[in-house]
Amino acid sequence: MESLIFSNDQEPINRFIQNFMEVPESEVSFWKEKLHQIRASMKNLDGNVGLSADNEGLVLRMANRDHEGAVRLVLDYQAKKIKNLILLDIPKSVDITLENVQQTFFRLEREGMSGVIYLKKDGQIVIRRAFGMANREKGRENTLNTIFGTGSRPIDYTVAAILLLEQEGRLSVNDVITKFIDNVPSDKVSITLRHLMTGRSGLPDFFGTKDDWNQDLAWVDRTTAVNRMMSQKLLFAPGKGEAHSHGAFGLLAAIIEIVSGQEYYTFIREKFLDPAGMNHTGEHGESRGLNEDDFAVGGGPEKVGLPNIPPNWGPTSWLVKGSGGMYSTLDDLLKFYKFIRSGKVLNEKQSRAFRQETVNLDGSMRGFELFSAYAPSGNEVFLFINEMKDQDQLHGLMRPLEKLMFSN
Repeated sequence: MESLIFSNDQEPINRFIQNFMEVPESEVSFWKEKLHQIRASMKNLDGNVGLSADNEGLVLRMANRDHEGAVRLVLDYQAKKIKNLILLDIPKSVDITLENVQQTFFRLEREGMSGVIYLKKDGQIVIRRAFGMANREKGRENTLNTIFGTGSRPIDYTVAAILLLEQEGRLSVNDVITKFIDNVPSDKVSITLRHLMTGRSGLPDFFGTKDDWNQDLAWVDRTTAVNRMMSQKLLFAPGKGEAHSHGAFGLLAAIIEIVSGQEYYTFIREKFLDPAGMNHTGEHGESRGLNEDDFAVGGGPEKVGLPNIPPNWGPTSWLVKGSGGMYSTLDDLLKFYKFIRSGKVLNEKQSRAFRQETVNLDGSMRGFELFSAYAPSGNEVFLFINEMKDQDQLHGLMRPLEKLMFSN
């Protein structure tokens, strides 16, 4: 859907209808026109805000700083096809100001949202507090030290690791993957590490199969993961398009192991997590001496383990290695970014990517969401969530928080 929205010609629309919809010949022209309308409505929304799921299907939300759009994909789960596409009206965002941000989160807490909020503006911490429940069944409240699943946030650890290896002269981001991976198919031989890091590799987002019991948690080893990625059909020729790919960061994680001679997690632990003092950050399936009550319980819709917390999800699979499969706290993530921008591990050139304006949303089907934004002036916001009423509640918060961050 993203590729269709960002393209300019007719072919992606034709391909979308052919591959993902069961449309009678008499209705093809109708659906072509509808997809043109969806493209026109969402074309300038250059940020992938997120994908949520329910019993009817999926909702893709995209945004820029001034506007947000959403399209519902109504699915036929048995046929694995799209039955309908509906442009959605976006609920009005919450009006958040420096004066009302505290009251806003008290209200959200009353409405059932749980998590941690941190906002720093013009050198001053405006709000830093936990709200709601870490474990509603036990009556245990969130604290500033509560641990949350962090979705795709480990992508930043992977990027930092590649940049460090380049700084040490052990690779270059301009290297092609054939330097590290054997038996690369001809359509992928021109993929560079830079392509993998910037969404320009052409690799699809994920590489799970219908035989994996869970698209994040099913155990897949590194060799299997790399072989699956090498056998995938590219979305576009390397360097000729742009689409986010979790798989690309999994391939980077494999290359980190090959170049460093260490396991991925051991490498980032040794180079970043431990030196930064991130004692409450770890991989799925490990507790690091922490106990069950140190973790927030994810609110679903998918729940795995009793309780639904990262140590109960099994060891981090290569389905998400390098782009997920970890947990952390507010203080630990603040320590990571302070360390990575400090010059103590990455030099000025290599740390530039972490000193630029960024906006990120990371989450999982097990009920954890992490929104953050950073401005070079030092303005920063983190919002961890483990429970909420619905996705609209989250998406109604992100744009106002972003505007507050970047306004004068």
